[in-house]
Amino acid sequence: MSSNDRICGGCRKSIEDKRFLSCSACGLHYDLECANVSEQRFYNTMSKDHKKAWKCVMCFSRQPKVDNTNTPVRGTALGVTVQRGAAVESPSGLDMDYLNDTAHNITIEITDFQSLVMEMRAFREEMREEMRSARLETKRLNDTVAALTGRLTECEGRVAVLNERVITLETRLTTEKVDNASLIAEIDRMKSELNDRDQDLLLTELEVTCIQEQPNESLLHIIGTVATKLGVHLDEQDIVSVVRVGRVLDASQTSAVPRTRPIVVRLARRAVRDKLLEAARVRRGVTTEGMGLPGKPAQFFLNERLTKYNRMLFRRARQMGRERGWRFIWTRNGRIFARQHPGVGSIRYGIRAEADLNRVFGLEAGRFNN
Repeated sequence: MSSNDRICGGCRKSIEDKRFLSCSACGLHYDLECANVSEQRFYNTMSKDHKKAWKCVMCFSRQPKVDNTNTPVRGTALGVTVQRGAAVESPSGLDMDYLNDTAHNITIEITDFQSLVMEMRAFREEMREEMRSARLETKRLNDTVAALTGRLTECEGRVAVLNERVITLETRLTTEKVDNASLIAEIDRMKSELNDRDQDLLLTELEVTCIQEQPNESLLHIIGTVATKLGVHLDEQDIVSVVRVGRVLDASQTSAVPRTRPIVVRLARRAVRDKLLEAARVRRGVTTEGMGLPGKPAQFFLNERLTKYNRMLFRRARQMGRERGWRFIWTRNGRIFARQHPGVGSIRYGIRAEADLNRVFGLEAGRFNN
């Protein structure tokens, strides 16, 4: 018989798919609805052997019942004998429809119970597997947390050690800063003292600039004519030494006009030097005209001789003074002074170090500009 010729033994309809059960006793086919089996139970719960051993309601109801003569609600009046184990009375007098309905209901209840039991067992196994997986994940999580806790404790220990080292270094740095500040202040003081001593050694020296340099020139004669030009009598005994200072520039090696080197004169007495400086201040703008020097007449200057540090400081002070509109910046006895405005009310500032430049031309200068 082909699959298209299967007829349901209950509803007598054709069975067109594989969703049916065959009775192992009578061989009739029943669809799932007449067999009272759900699709979930058919596919998920019933095994292959279970399907092969399945019996329809009619065949299941015809199975002989188990003999039990010790049942207290039964007696000998019912015709039950020990030898036969069945009632003497024929079942033909019973209501067959009632028996069939009862058997059908019992079969349905048993089948549903078995299905429920199998589903509960499957659910239990599934829950056991889930609990097993959850325990493994919890164990892994606990191990990971324990490892992280250990590493965190180790990191906290390292951070504590580093914190102590940082505190120690900061303390040491603060101490060293204080020590360095005191050392720097001491070094600056010693530099200032050395510069003052070097400047004191130059109190008898003068510097003459802007007098053209000539080959085989007589510097002693030039200084004599400069003193005469300024109206000061100068003997040869008053001059200790006279020399041009600075590097000699070769005109053939450069396109620019070589700068004239200054003439440095050391005098025997400081009084003579002061007299020459005073005469140069009175005769400001004097030139070489009438001095018998070669070349065109040019203005020359007579200034105090300063140390290298004081020359740099004086040059920087004049630059900052011009930028800020200061009118007077001069030297006297090796010291540098600055005044912004003429008159008695204008303050005279002394400049002895680089820090004085910011003090004078920075904060202090702003007070007079307002």
